Amino acid sequence: MIIMKTKALRTWTAVCVSFLTIAGAFTTSADDTETNAIPHKSYTSTVVSVDTKEHTLVLEGFFTSKTFNLGGNCAYTVVDKGAGVIGDLHPGQRVEVVYQEAHNVLVADRVTQEPMCYEGTVKACDLAQRTITLHTRGRDKTFLIAGDCKVVLRGDKPGSLTDVQTGNYVTVTYETPNDKPTARKIAQTSETYTGSLIAIDLDTKTVKAKSMFDTKKFNLGDNCAIVIDGRINGRLADLKPNDKLVFSYDEINGVNVANRIALVGRPQTTETPQGSQ
Repeated sequence: MIIMKTKALRTWTAVCVSFLTIAGAFTTSADDTETNAIPHKSYTSTVVSVDTKEHTLVLEGFFTSKTFNLGGNCAYTVVDKGAGVIGDLHPGQRVEVVYQEAHNVLVADRVTQEPMCYEGTVKACDLAQRTITLHTRGRDKTFLIAGDCKVVLRGDKPGSLTDVQTGNYVTVTYETPNDKPTARKIAQTSETYTGSLIAIDLDTKTVKAKSMFDTKKFNLGDNCAIVIDGRINGRLADLKPNDKLVFSYDEINGVNVANRIALVGRPQTTETPQGSQ
């Protein structure tokens, strides 16, 4: 009788342990499921501050700023670099944050910098003040030039600020630290051609020029700047036969589309003094 009771107790104990084990596993699984079930959200705005020690990121908000905790496995993607680290983030960048929210605590899983770009014709580039002003659609926009600003030429070749000239059509990648547009990269990717003017068609807005070895025809884009005496408000009618011109252009399926024409030389004419025969 005692033996039967002992066996029954052991059996019941085993059943209880199994039940508790299953219940514990079920609870853990439920907790994991609940965590994984928290939906991901995204938010895009400008970086206000980054605390690399506390692993927090503050972005501008509509009324108040938003603070995100940067998770231990948070991934970072930075413009012109690809995969990055928390140290690549700084005020003025525009980023998209993918995050989860639990009880009003925002935890970021991924931070991706979004490039802010502005295209236009260079109206002025002041190397002393480190500013560049672009003109587009009747408006001017001025950018500070960051100390580490990159200049990229055609074929991804590195350049310098001296390669950026009045009338060039460029793309500026910028950030806005302290609400001041600041250029981080200036891309001037057009080809150049130097030749003497031999023909102008005002109706079709085409120009032909001849160099020592060949002749090229250029179609003028709507934003084509004609630079005369350092100003970008020149007109086709201001150009004369045999003027020496420098063209900045893009070749598209064999068609040369000019975005800048700069007058660099005009043939000297000899005037006959009054009273001479």
